[in-house]
Amino acid sequence: MYPDYDAPRLTGPYLDVHAERQRQKDRLGVETHALPEWVMSLVEHVGNLAEAVLTASRNTEQPTTHLSAVREEAVQLTAACVALLEHLEYLDTDSQ
Repeated sequence: MYPDYDAPRLTGPYLDVHAERQRQKDRLGVETHALPEWVMSLVEHVGNLAEAVLTASRNTEQPTTHLSAVREEAVQLTAACVALLEHLEYLDTDSQ
């Protein structure tokens, strides 16, 4: 499936996304939503990321001060996308 490696890279950002996805599962359980609800949830995450980026970009004297918040929001958004992919996979296997 992945020609460049045999196992998922659980280092750096991949590990952070994996850990965040696990936190989401622990907090929310298995999520089953209609597709429009998934999109609304992802849009909310994108909005949070945009807000973090705006905050970071407004600090011209110390531009890297708020990058950790940008990274945190990006990890949460990515983990939420993984949740949607997991749901789609569930729907696909459930229909077979």
